[in-house]
Amino acid sequence: MYNVAATRSGAGLSSGEAARRHRAGMGNTTSERSTRSFGSIIKANLATRFNVIITSLTVVVLIFGSPIDALFAVVMVLNSLIGIVQEVRAKRSLDALRVLVAPTIGVRRDGHVRRVDPTELVIGDVLELEVGDQVPVDGVILSSDGLEVDEAALTGESEPVGKPAGSEMLSGSFVVAGSATAEATRVGADSWAAQLTREAKDFALTDSELRVGINRLLGVIGWLLPPLSALLLWSQLRSAASLADGMIATVAGVVSLVPQGLVLLVSMAMAVAVIRLAENMVVVQELPAVEGLARVDVLCVDKTGTLTTGNLTVDRLEPLDHHDGVAGELRAGLAALVELETVRTATAEAIRIAVVDDDPAWTVLRAVPFSSVRKWSGVEFAATGTWILGAPEILLDAMSDPPAGRVRARVDELTSQARRVLLVAHSEQPLVDERLPVDLRPLGLVSLKEEVRPDAAETMSYFAGQNVDVKVISGDNPRTVAAVAAELGIGDAGSYVDMRTIDDVDDIPPDAAVFGRVLPEQKRDLVRALQSRGHTVAMTGDGVNDIPSLKAADIGIAMNTASPATKATAQLVLLDGRFDRLPDVVAEGRRVIANMERVSSLFVTKTVYAALLVLVIGAASVPFPFVPRHLSLVAALTIGIPGFLLSFRPASEPCRPGYLRRVMRFAVPAGFVATIATLGAYWAARSPLADADLDQARTAATIALTLTGFWVLYLLARPLDRTTRWMFTGLVGTLVAAVAPASPLSEFYALRLPPWRTTAVIVGVVVAMFGLLNLLLGVAGRVDWNRLRVRRTRVEEPPP
Repeated sequence: MYNVAATRSGAGLSSGEAARRHRAGMGNTTSERSTRSFGSIIKANLATRFNVIITSLTVVVLIFGSPIDALFAVVMVLNSLIGIVQEVRAKRSLDALRVLVAPTIGVRRDGHVRRVDPTELVIGDVLELEVGDQVPVDGVILSSDGLEVDEAALTGESEPVGKPAGSEMLSGSFVVAGSATAEATRVGADSWAAQLTREAKDFALTDSELRVGINRLLGVIGWLLPPLSALLLWSQLRSAASLADGMIATVAGVVSLVPQGLVLLVSMAMAVAVIRLAENMVVVQELPAVEGLARVDVLCVDKTGTLTTGNLTVDRLEPLDHHDGVAGELRAGLAALVELETVRTATAEAIRIAVVDDDPAWTVLRAVPFSSVRKWSGVEFAATGTWILGAPEILLDAMSDPPAGRVRARVDELTSQARRVLLVAHSEQPLVDERLPVDLRPLGLVSLKEEVRPDAAETMSYFAGQNVDVKVISGDNPRTVAAVAAELGIGDAGSYVDMRTIDDVDDIPPDAAVFGRVLPEQKRDLVRALQSRGHTVAMTGDGVNDIPSLKAADIGIAMNTASPATKATAQLVLLDGRFDRLPDVVAEGRRVIANMERVSSLFVTKTVYAALLVLVIGAASVPFPFVPRHLSLVAALTIGIPGFLLSFRPASEPCRPGYLRRVMRFAVPAGFVATIATLGAYWAARSPLADADLDQARTAATIALTLTGFWVLYLLARPLDRTTRWMFTGLVGTLVAAVAPASPLSEFYALRLPPWRTTAVIVGVVVAMFGLLNLLLGVAGRVDWNRLRVRRTRVEEPPP
């Protein structure tokens, strides 16, 4: 985009000149969209390490064996579809990003003022701004008639800002008072709002310990597959197997190394969590965000729009005189004052609501509207003189006979309690121009407070009980922010920081809980500083100024009042703005994490015993004890079906780091014992005493591995509930049906039982392996230095 100096003539452009500038690239448009196309999303979900491995093995099976042995490829297809659908939803949200929501704006063209779409504006256009307009471009004010704009969405400052002639206006701000003409100087991608929101369009997946752990496993498996495949193929060919049989046996050995169902189950469990949360008016835009919020230990919240609704209410009307009727007189004067305000500001509307029944309908002689430059408004009435409403410091300083210090002290007291205070004054003198009368005397104080969200205090209490530190970050005065935080019971609320005095965020004390006068880039720096100290940070917000910090945070949460850009940036959106939805999100995330840790232990156990089987069989150069369909049955009975059911169990365990370490501590002993049981059964069946053929020996190995898998499943599923007991009953029944002679399942899975005596001995050996597994897991549990450190820390904590 071009950045051309404005002419400042104020005459406006002709339609022809505007069209020429638009063609020259000087229009208020941008070619930016979300950074990922549909093609790139599909490619990213298909061209994964996991898919490449499974696809290669599937091709081998289809070339050398039966399609039945390629059932494992179904998991790959389902997992890819879930990922594609979820990211396409995110793309559509990002493509709909539009910060500027004003449908039309007044502009001078061909000597006339007309309303146009903001995208039709060009550099040099002269805009006519009125109350309610959202500024669509950056520019300079040519003339101002009491113009005031709300820049809260851009800077976090909740107070309207006066804009005299010659001052700069920023795109994305709202006109709340007065009117003005302005000339566009920066448009499109060069505008302030576009620069703030540009990083909102950068696609970045939410951090997920589950996903990182699984990817790390897949990375290790990817390195192990080539040498193990070569070893197993070499050994199968040496054992006099044909090339086709050798290739199928090799696939059977290495396909179990890949925990393909784990990726699918994690995606499905998170997708179900997303559906559950959607029923509670919480939109989850990325699946890992469900897990992320459950791991958060620092929650950063904005004051306006998050802890408060942004609405003002009159807290009290406090007369300063005590003669009879002064309270009624104060209410009547206020009602008459605000009834004449032409601009429906939040302050005027709150006072109007409080005194709407007291309007005396006095006859008006003169009126001076409120201005943030003057900081007061006044009306001269025919029968009751002049009434003034404004900032206490301005009115008190203008009084020729200053009141006692108690008035100023009272104003300071109310201000320290997060109240916005206005002074009502009276004069017998008339209003002249825009000057205050000289004989003002104070009549009363109007105390206003921001409306605190009714659910905020309870939610803050919940997070405190969950050891989540809350940091309040706002563009408002730090004393005001601290008072709101204290009202909600946020710990260390009195420890506040004025960010105007901070040069380096690393110098901020760790216990600081309240930050005021924070710039957008400082919000982001605060989040990053907390992350550098080892915290997992969630950030709430509703303004465009919150976008950088929402992107930097581990989890970004947008309120219902947020701008479209902010909602598109956040991972979570509270559609009804109820802050008390967050505990439900945390609980859902904890359920997913706890269940996925159990399920991960099942899948990684399979990876461990698959690797050990390949190594042993490869070294021994004997036929592999399974064909792919055998392992598909084992995986379905001991991992797939139970893993799916376990992933939706209720769970409320607190999240702890070290997911992969705990999984490996269980899976390695379990996989080792499963390998011993399988090989023992296989070699026992192949021994001269049993004299079983290869199919019978493979059936014995399948039974041994399945029974060991059932015991592993039992250890992970404890304590058993009614549903889990029925699950075990069904799994055992399916195994019996699958090995029963002449049953359809035994024919499908190519299973043939060895002699009954051999089968009984094999089952007895497997049961003995259960005791060995319990012993090894007990040893692994005792050698848990991380858990010991946690226990020692708890012991050293002083009692409450």
